[in-house]
Amino acid sequence: MSDPGLDALVRAAARVAAGEKFTGELLGEEAVPVPLRLVLAAAVLAASDRPVTKKAVTAIAPAARSATYRDHAQLLDQVTAHLPALVQAQLETAGTGASVTDLARQLQHANDTIAEERRKREEAELRLQHVASYARELQWQLKPQFDALVREKAEKVRPLRLVDAQPDATADPQDVP
Repeated sequence: MSDPGLDALVRAAARVAAGEKFTGELLGEEAVPVPLRLVLAAAVLAASDRPVTKKAVTAIAPAARSATYRDHAQLLDQVTAHLPALVQAQLETAGTGASVTDLARQLQHANDTIAEERRKREEAELRLQHVASYARELQWQLKPQFDALVREKAEKVRPLRLVDAQPDATADPQDVP
């Protein structure tokens, strides 16, 4: 990058991303300028819906309060007065994502829906078991009657035999109708 302050901030961010704890010493070691720390701290406070006050900005920056008030009083006044509106405008431009509360509500709704569907499935399975049990019982009760009907039909049906249209001379005359 071309700006030494931004380069220092990116180096500090890389160290934090690598797992190092965020401290004022880390920012000091990377020589992140105090004005950049103040602007970043005010943006973080505004984005997290916390009040952007001089005390909060210097605590989050982290920067020495007395030196910051003395050396950067005008910047601190401007940042606390104007930066929250800029951050809010940028957040609105980016669109609002789901908040933790919304996500928790959606998750609870999904869990409730799943529980309700499971309850309905269990009720349907119980009804199905009842109907299947009833059908099996009915089959066992009606089986003797069904078997009797099949036997009766088998007795009424006579096996047919083929009859020739022209009787043979060898055929018995009593067989001819």
